[in-house]
Amino acid sequence: MGKVTKNKNHFSPVLANKYWTNEESGWSYKYYYFCKHRNKVIDSHKDIGKTAWGYELNLYPQEVEDRLDLELENESALLYEKIIAGEILDFPQRMKWAQFIITQAVRTPSFFRYRDHIERNNGGDYSYKNSILGCSNCEENKYIASRDWLILKANEDDFFIRTDNPVYMTGCLDNPTTAIFYPLTPKLCFVACSYVETVLLPKGMKMPSPKQDFLQLEKGDAYHINFELLKSASNSVILAKSDNNEVVSQIALDVLGAFPQIPFMLSSAKNAISESNVIESLTGLMSAADGVVYPEYRDYPFSPFYGVEFSMGINPFSVFGVTQDKLLLDFEE
Repeated sequence: MGKVTKNKNHFSPVLANKYWTNEESGWSYKYYYFCKHRNKVIDSHKDIGKTAWGYELNLYPQEVEDRLDLELENESALLYEKIIAGEILDFPQRMKWAQFIITQAVRTPSFFRYRDHIERNNGGDYSYKNSILGCSNCEENKYIASRDWLILKANEDDFFIRTDNPVYMTGCLDNPTTAIFYPLTPKLCFVACSYVETVLLPKGMKMPSPKQDFLQLEKGDAYHINFELLKSASNSVILAKSDNNEVVSQIALDVLGAFPQIPFMLSSAKNAISESNVIESLTGLMSAADGVVYPEYRDYPFSPFYGVEFSMGINPFSVFGVTQDKLLLDFEE
């Protein structure tokens, strides 16, 4: 009997992961992971290589892996570079980037674990894995492409991490208040902001074209975001070796995977009321699949986030809730 070939499927592609390493670090990452045998989060004292994280063997068919490369990731790698450089994407490019983000959300082991649980209980055939790629013109892409985009810039002393649930969603894709976070590099994080509904605009005013801009965060803000990212992880996280410190180490050991990313892409909800029912159903699914009793409610502190908060003196990423300038002004008064 011939040897069975195992497919190395990167659910978090190297085109994105590579930004967390460089030649100076020996092309490796700092790595924390949950060990099932020891039932605890481990601070790995052995660094992990550039291509040795973000994959799982035989996660999906090789045909899907090949299509991801040819139909999505080659073009997405170019868009990735453009966004980092501050180049404004046109609408077709926005749609392609939205396809990339959505595919990132639904190709993870965590998402598959929850979807597989549904398949097992309903006699499914698991063929959904053949359709995770989506398409550049799919309607669902518009829920990201039509939103304002911000690229959050970490303070010079701060940084962003990358988890095995790379896309952090605060709600269902079609819920206008949902914000979608995707760290691009240790210094930059993409955000598709909450969407201003047409009914909330002044009468006669048309929806302006979606924006794409940078937003400089204040010191400590990235740590607040990292806390939520770590909690939403499934089993592991990487960070640049030069960024590892006692603070992030303690947070990782304490909260990594405490409440994994809710698989919002399995459901639809256009408002808070319907979404509360969705969250209850999805957390029940997660509890059954993971053998962990998750709370029926999870707080998402960055929802809604419209991207104009800083100009109003509001800082949702700060423990104070206001910008440093607003804090100093209030103190002086």
